[in-house]
Amino acid sequence: ISFMAATAFALEAVVDLASQMADDNRNDIRIEAALAKLYGSETAWRIADELVQIRGGRGYETADSLAARGERAVPAEQLLRDLRINRIFEGSTEIMHLLIAREAVDAHLSVAGDLIDPDRTLAEKARAGARAGGFYARWFPGLVTGPGQRPGAYGEFGPLAGHLRYVERTSRKLARSTFYAMSRWQGRMELKQAFLGRIVDIGAELFAMSAACVRAELLRTTGDHGPEAYRLADAFCRQARLRVEELFGRLWSNTDEVDRRIVDGVLAGRYTWLEAGVVDPSGDGPWIADAAPGPSRVENVRRTLP
Repeated sequence: ISFMAATAFALEAVVDLASQMADDNRNDIRIEAALAKLYGSETAWRIADELVQIRGGRGYETADSLAARGERAVPAEQLLRDLRINRIFEGSTEIMHLLIAREAVDAHLSVAGDLIDPDRTLAEKARAGARAGGFYARWFPGLVTGPGQRPGAYGEFGPLAGHLRYVERTSRKLARSTFYAMSRWQGRMELKQAFLGRIVDIGAELFAMSAACVRAELLRTTGDHGPEAYRLADAFCRQARLRVEELFGRLWSNTDEVDRRIVDGVLAGRYTWLEAGVVDPSGDGPWIADAAPGPSRVENVRRTLP
């Protein structure tokens, strides 16, 4: 229940912040909007899943079934079904990961893209190296120190200041990790989708932490449930820190290569023996229907028209 309450507060803060940035119409908010969609879809689904679990058998019942037994018609299972589609529609979670990752490294690609492109000539790589050297000479020092290392930074946020200092420090750590990955994998980095997904998930958690703290401070200054908002923001940030640290650990210690080999084997049909004895609940027909126009398809359409 603590997770649901704290995360619901953060989710509202993320959506509200992204919406305000869009209304201001001053900045390019492609990353923030994508993060709001990604975080909102995933988080709302987890909250609904927890709701069904907490309600037990009643969570699995339909609202009509509950009403027929004289109980409050809580449509928990419908919420779970309705929210599940958000992880697919308007950009699936996997596509959002790649889109956000691409936007995040776009500045690096514009500066050093030729340097890691295997098709570029030595002369082109030399020119790209000179440009990249100038850019990173100014950019990289900013990843070493910042406000997050000053004990009094963000003091206007009171008890939440420590969380914002953590966000600032960790954001720089995230940038360093991304830069190291680009140096290590170069042009092959776009193939490291699991790694990029974790990078984006860390960024989403940090964005949500910032939004929660800002919203809590806003509610405090307006006198609208300030103490309660601060408690929710503090609980969420503490929970988010644990998730962030776990994701950082999995950046470099994971089973990605093993998983990739297993996936290749599945696609090659080397594990079909696992299906022996399994009852297939699906019907007949191809996995994906033929979308090419043809006489039979046109005739079927005609038959359905009034």
